[in-house]
Amino acid sequence: MLSTDSGIRFGGSKGAAVHLAEVASALARSGATVLLLAAEFEPGAEPPAGGALEALPGPNRASAAERVAGQTILQRWLEDRLRRFNPDVLYERFALHSAAGAAAAARLDIPYLVELNAPLPVEAARYRTLDEPDAAHRLEAATLAAAHRVFAVSSPLAAYARDHGAACVEVMPNAVDINRFPERPPFEEGGSREAGRQPVAAFLGTPRPWHGIETIARAWEILGADAPGLLIIGDGPGRERLRAVGASTLGNVRHEAVAHLLARADIGLAPFAPDAPPYFSPLKLFEYLAAGLAVVVGALPGVREVVTPDAAMLIPPGDPVALAHAIRTLARDPARRYVMGQAGRTLVADHHTWDRRAARVIEVIADLGRTAGATSPDRIGLPA
Repeated sequence: MLSTDSGIRFGGSKGAAVHLAEVASALARSGATVLLLAAEFEPGAEPPAGGALEALPGPNRASAAERVAGQTILQRWLEDRLRRFNPDVLYERFALHSAAGAAAAARLDIPYLVELNAPLPVEAARYRTLDEPDAAHRLEAATLAAAHRVFAVSSPLAAYARDHGAACVEVMPNAVDINRFPERPPFEEGGSREAGRQPVAAFLGTPRPWHGIETIARAWEILGADAPGLLIIGDGPGRERLRAVGASTLGNVRHEAVAHLLARADIGLAPFAPDAPPYFSPLKLFEYLAAGLAVVVGALPGVREVVTPDAAMLIPPGDPVALAHAIRTLARDPARRYVMGQAGRTLVADHHTWDRRAARVIEVIADLGRTAGATSPDRIGLPA
């Protein structure tokens, strides 16, 4: 499994790092031998059970120009490492300014799978700065065209992949390890858990504008005295705006603590901004559902593809009035919150676990192996 993005530190709490670790762990649980090759690690990060974790060579904090210039060196290093590991497939999390994995897999005639989580050149140009834009687009197109299968997290992103060179694309939304999240105690009308207790709404993740931070703040201003408690699990540029409407902010926490913290909440928030990209498949959504929260979420395409009306309340993205109405309704009705939470947990348990995602990846690997006449897919090269 390959990830060349130095901004994703394996073992970290950032959503992309969590995603990387969950996919690798689920593949390992499926019986695959996982070699994870990553650009950056958190100190003390452990490899997936039964697998190995290795650092990619070179200056991982390189500029875009240096990354582009270093592609041939990285390709040769990957060829050597993969030749010695002898994997049945190379699974890569797509990163900007890199096609070394695609080139190495082609040289070694290894089936090549690409996980696509965002249109990275477009996203960088919109929210940050896209350095070396011509190279970014060229290397993206080369990577997508080389892939035997591209796993995109939503239908809009799958369409983007096809438009940019991918021949075989499959939608594979985010998921959750439901075993991390204990079941909620049964609801009892008038029970001690609810007696005199103010409900709590939670936002999990980095509070950035596109996540709908201003939407949350305005909704809490609309609610006034009817507003429930507001818990922010994460840190980022929107924290002061949320503190101004009474939020408690916990800052960044280790992913292992997320389930415990969400157990303190009743409602999960993911309203997004009015102009949020349509391709999002929010990791937080699946974790809210697994935690048994009643979820209020912006109706992005990637959200509508996975949730059912009984498991979440969908609102127009960036609509504070709709968010305030949904929060007021849920805050006053603990029985409805419980029923929604149970439906959400059942939904992810039945359809959206990392183990299910890993099983699908293994199916694809087996199909590619049969097509190529290869041996059974029990070894996976994961440069992360």
